[in-house]
Amino acid sequence: MTTRPLDPPPFMPDDPGPWSVVTQVHRARGARPGRRYAEPPLGLSLAQPPDVPRLVIGLDPSLAAVGAGRMRVVAAAREPAHGLDFDGPDALVGVSPGVRCGWTVPELSPSGEERPGDDPAATLPPPIALADLAGAVSAIATSPDGTLAAVNLSEGSRSGAIAVYRTADGALVRWIRGAIAAAWSSDGQHMAIGGHWGVLLLAAPATA
Repeated sequence: MTTRPLDPPPFMPDDPGPWSVVTQVHRARGARPGRRYAEPPLGLSLAQPPDVPRLVIGLDPSLAAVGAGRMRVVAAAREPAHGLDFDGPDALVGVSPGVRCGWTVPELSPSGEERPGDDPAATLPPPIALADLAGAVSAIATSPDGTLAAVNLSEGSRSGAIAVYRTADGALVRWIRGAIAAAWSSDGQHMAIGGHWGVLLLAAPATA
């Protein structure tokens, strides 16, 4: 078994709006049994708004945090990430069962891989149920200015979803199906999302 880093994949730069699904997850759900398809570029595709017990408003461009308004995908990586965290503005770290990976920012070039004795994904919080979104929830990430937070939810499928909400009133501004990890960089320039399929690095259009 090789541990050579995967080559950077092609990606779709455009933001389809506040309600989206990761392209690979979208393709997998529509695949027919026994058929193989070329792997699509990583990116976001348009999805239906979520039906959840919380105020749903969509994008709020009045907030400066990446994710509240339109954004662009600026890089992608194929290595899985069930949890994400930035190490300063120039480095991103991800964990998946038994593995810790690192990437440079904004290129998402692999910067290292470790297989420690203790599973680095063992301490990740479990996703919350949709019904629990009506109350107080524990965020897996918060934007540097404190205006946005992200939670990992179980949406009745293996792929999960990331919900991004305003901390002021809990209103949902973005919903990304297929993602299970999220993080903001300390300088506020980037947001990263991840899942079984890999990682996407996001930025506001002016900084992309």
